[in-house]
Amino acid sequence: MKNIIKKDKKPKKDKPLNKSNVIDIASSLANIKSKDSNEILVLAPSELDYKPKKCQRCFYLEKNYKIGPKDFPPPVFSRFDVVQQAYYKDKNTSDLTKELPAGRIMNKDELPGRVVSETLTDNKGREFILGGRPDIVIKFDEGGYGIIDFKTTKISDDKSENYKHQLEAYAQIFSKPGSTKSKKTPLLNPITHMGILQFDPSDIQSHNDTSCDMRMNISYSPLKRDEKDFLENITKIIDIIKKPSTPDFTEDCNHCLFVQQQLN
Repeated sequence: MKNIIKKDKKPKKDKPLNKSNVIDIASSLANIKSKDSNEILVLAPSELDYKPKKCQRCFYLEKNYKIGPKDFPPPVFSRFDVVQQAYYKDKNTSDLTKELPAGRIMNKDELPGRVVSETLTDNKGREFILGGRPDIVIKFDEGGYGIIDFKTTKISDDKSENYKHQLEAYAQIFSKPGSTKSKKTPLLNPITHMGILQFDPSDIQSHNDTSCDMRMNISYSPLKRDEKDFLENITKIIDIIKKPSTPDFTEDCNHCLFVQQQLN
């Protein structure tokens, strides 16, 4: 009897992106239902300002189909974030800025890594949950709490307003906490202060063969709480996600421009 040897099939190569398969992808998506309509929407505080304003189409595709551009920050910013949080751990507010009341930065033992809200509703009665990881949370000596976000860049006063919904989302989470499978988010109420602590690289003070000392200018921008404006913004965001069809291409979005070029 002859031994029959089955040859392994050659692995399929990924097709290069071209007009044909871009259209195939678009056609397939048109027939896919994104999510169960009864599933509660989960939103991260960090995506409440920048992404919907940048491109509604990309935001819609990401939230509904988990596809689209991934805007990963350069590793240096992630490293800055780790160093900043480690340095300010258990510090007093006076080490942050003189603009805040006396208090201390809460440590990891007091807060879970990821915090979530209970189920909330927008202005149209649609349910959603907020979930994310705040940079630092402050407990003030005379009562109340503060939420501070680190930014490794200089932000003008008018642009600092772009982050108010992100911080208000954390205020909502701690005011109306929920729980994950393993941990419950603590109730921290009232949230009396929110703001951005900015680190703007200035110059290098000294260096040797293995290290350098870099100076950073530090400034603090306080932000006011506005729950009404926050809910109006959430409602607009959920309107985008719940659109019956994919939004049009955005003219100043590089990702939309690339896809359009492939289709032409």
